[in-house]
Amino acid sequence: MTTDPPVRLVSRSNTAPLDASEPPDIKPDDIVIAVMGITGCGKTTFVNYFSDYPLVIGHSLDSCTQIVQVIPCTLGSGRKLYLVDTPGFDDQMRSDTDILREVALWLTAAHKMHIKLTGIIYLHRIMDVRVGGTGVRNIRMFKKLCGDDGLASVVLATTMWDLVPNEETGKKRETQLSQETYLWKTMIDSGSKVFRQDKGKSSATQLVEYLMSRKRPVVLDIQHEMVDQGLQLGQTGAGTEITSEVEKQKDFLDQKLKDLETQLQDALSKNDNDRKEELEEAKQEWEEKLSKGQEEIKKMQSNSEQLFEEMKKRYQAEMEEMSKLMHQKESAIQEAEVKMAMLEKTHVHEMELQEMKLKMKWKDNYYKMMYGRQCVVM
Repeated sequence: MTTDPPVRLVSRSNTAPLDASEPPDIKPDDIVIAVMGITGCGKTTFVNYFSDYPLVIGHSLDSCTQIVQVIPCTLGSGRKLYLVDTPGFDDQMRSDTDILREVALWLTAAHKMHIKLTGIIYLHRIMDVRVGGTGVRNIRMFKKLCGDDGLASVVLATTMWDLVPNEETGKKRETQLSQETYLWKTMIDSGSKVFRQDKGKSSATQLVEYLMSRKRPVVLDIQHEMVDQGLQLGQTGAGTEITSEVEKQKDFLDQKLKDLETQLQDALSKNDNDRKEELEEAKQEWEEKLSKGQEEIKKMQSNSEQLFEEMKKRYQAEMEEMSKLMHQKESAIQEAEVKMAMLEKTHVHEMELQEMKLKMKWKDNYYKMMYGRQCVVM
């Protein structure tokens, strides 16, 4: 069996080739820090300060990180560590249920492998004028995901200071975050430390080195609950925050449908066909919303083993899709080479193919590392 040479990838922002070394083989005594926060708070930017290879950064409120990514990193001192880039909650494209399932899957797999987090960096945009209901719920969920003991290994860091009108405004928001019980106060009382992520790589290094210096590996509540106690995701502290909200929405939708049914019967009795058609359309719309809510609740009724089985199926589908795309790209390269008049296009296709190969290699090795099996022979 021959071994493929390392894939060489050219960064879009740098012409120097990057070595695509083997994906991470995390060991129990390695430094592993998770980076969390809502979509668009700067998680991937933070990881890129230290990453041994560049990650794609989104420039909108749509999440660029769709799955948990374990990134090998190097500090300026040469110290090696792993940063875990997580999908953000409050994503426009995915429900919080899907995001929590994604994060819970990685955390439970890590716990089974006896990998403990060195700590968690929770990022928050200081540019936000206020923390809305969704943001407050996400903070509650984060607290329960960590547990009281886990909160002592959390850094609460504010980002995007360059986007506030002035420092005084930022200070007021920072004070509110720290003093309000429904925001950060209880986490700070439990040992969480507040930092500003306002000086690029310099302040980011300070955050990471603070957690490393504490030498306090932590097991989070959700890991204990799902692995040690065998609870379903919806039964965990973090899961109940989402489930209770979905249940409230479900009750609201149930009542809305009952009201529509009453109005529809009234329209039928009066032979009001225009009103009848309007109500039937509205009823169908609300039924679809209710169906989605019921599906969200069903997703929360999964234990760690069921999450793992679902992940295996998804992984298999992703690898098959990537293989198909790679074949298409190889065909495009061959066609361009035959024509010989499209060297520029050929180069672009080659670079995209190299990137696909790298991503596929990382996905396959990441899966083997976390779950101990190989689904696809490459």
